[in-house]
Amino acid sequence: MGDRRRLGHGARHRAVHGASASGARRTPCPVAVIRRLLPALLVAISACSNAVPEAEPFLGVWASQGWGIILHVHEGDADVYETSATHCLRASSGSARNIDDFVTLDGARLVLTDGGRVVYFVALPDLPAACSTTLDASPQAVLGAVVTAVEEHFHPGVDPEWAGRVAALTPPPAGDDAALLAAITELLTPLRDPAIALQPGAGPIWAPSPGGAGSALAAALRAGTLLPGATIAGAGGIVAFDLGGGVQYLGLLRLGGSADSSSGSQRVIAAALDQTLRHASGLILDLRAATTGAEVDALLVATRFVTARTVVATIEGRVDDGGGRIHAGEAVVNPMPTGPFPGRVVVLIGPGTAGPAELLALALAPLTNVVILGEPTAGSPRSPLVRTLPNGWVLGVPNTEVTVDGVPRVGNPLIPDETAVLTVEDVAAGRDPGLEAALAVIGS
Repeated sequence: MGDRRRLGHGARHRAVHGASASGARRTPCPVAVIRRLLPALLVAISACSNAVPEAEPFLGVWASQGWGIILHVHEGDADVYETSATHCLRASSGSARNIDDFVTLDGARLVLTDGGRVVYFVALPDLPAACSTTLDASPQAVLGAVVTAVEEHFHPGVDPEWAGRVAALTPPPAGDDAALLAAITELLTPLRDPAIALQPGAGPIWAPSPGGAGSALAAALRAGTLLPGATIAGAGGIVAFDLGGGVQYLGLLRLGGSADSSSGSQRVIAAALDQTLRHASGLILDLRAATTGAEVDALLVATRFVTARTVVATIEGRVDDGGGRIHAGEAVVNPMPTGPFPGRVVVLIGPGTAGPAELLALALAPLTNVVILGEPTAGSPRSPLVRTLPNGWVLGVPNTEVTVDGVPRVGNPLIPDETAVLTVEDVAAGRDPGLEAALAVIGS
C-alpha cells in the first residue's frame, strides 16, 4: 500500500457522466470526480449553476443501511457525511448534477448503484445535530473513533481479546503522533485481516502483515534479484518477463494504483496484460504479493480469461448494529469480444494474496485451462470501507461478506490445486519454488 488510492480514495473512479436513463444527454460541466467512503459512492464537484432539476426527486437527508453514510441533497448540492455513534464528519460536498446517473428511488428507499456495488438509504427527517458540531480531534477522540468504526463495521467481528485491548487503551499526549499510531496498530493487528488499513496523514499506509514471503517477493522482483531483466511497469506494481518457449510471466504486486487515476490505472494494467498475452502460449500469473488494490482492476484482468458473463461473487454489507447483512451488489466479469486467452494459465497464490487479487484468483479458479498453485490465500477477498478519523487520518475497515458459489469466502482461504511454499529464505537465496513448479505445470 503506497498511496490513498489503495485505501479507497480514487481507486475505482468511474465517470458519472455515462448515458442517462432518462433519454437525452445533458451537456456535462467540467468536473473533478472525488471517490469517497466505499467503491460505489461518487460525488461530482462542479462549478456549475445550482439549478439541478435532476436532483429534485432526491432532496432531503438519507442514511445508508450499513456503511455509516449520510447523503444530504439540498438546493442542487450533495453533501456526504461519514457517521458513527461517536461523531459525524462531512467527507465531501459539491453539485448534485447528474446524480440520477447513479441514484434512483425504490419506493421509500434511495438506491445508489455503481460498478456492481449497491447501497440502500432511508430518509431522515433532518440532518443529525452531530453533523453540525466541531469535531474533537484529541487522541482520545481518535482512539474512540477507531474503536467505534471496528465495532460497527468489521466483518466477521472482533476477536475475543478485543474488549481487553480497548479497556487497556491509554491516549497519548496531544501531538505525539508516533505514540498514537502505535496504540492504534497494537489494537488492530490481532484482528489479523490484511484488508484493515491505516493511513496516518501523509505517511505510508499501515496494514497487518498477512504472513508468508509476499513482501520479500515484491521487493526482490522490483530490485531485479529475482527475474533480472524483467520489465517493471505500473508505478512498480506490474512485473513482466519472457520465460522462453512461449511462456510469459506477469506478476501483479497490487491491483490498482498503476497511474494517477483509476481509469489510467486500468489502461496501464490492460496494456501490460494484452502485451503479455499477445506473445504467450502459456501464462504464469503471480498474485502472491498482491494484498491491496481495486476490485474494478481485478475484474478487468479476469475479462481476458472468461468465456461468458460470470457472476464471480455476491456482496453483502454489514449493518451498523451488527444485526445482520444487507445486499450490496455483485462482482461480475464480462468476456472480451475477441474471446478468452486459449493457452494454459498457472495462477500463483499465497498468504499475501488478499483483497481484489484474491477475488481475481477466485474468478479464475473454476476455468478449465487454469491451475491454482502455491499456498492458501488470506481469506479476505474484499476492499475496506474508508473511515476518516477526527484528526484527518484514514482508516480502512473491511465490512463485507463475499460469497462465491454459495460459499462465504471471508475467513475461508482459497486452497491451491497444487502446493508450492515460498519462504523468505528462498527469496533471499534467489530461489522461487512456486515459479519452478508453475513452469513444470505449463510444460506438462
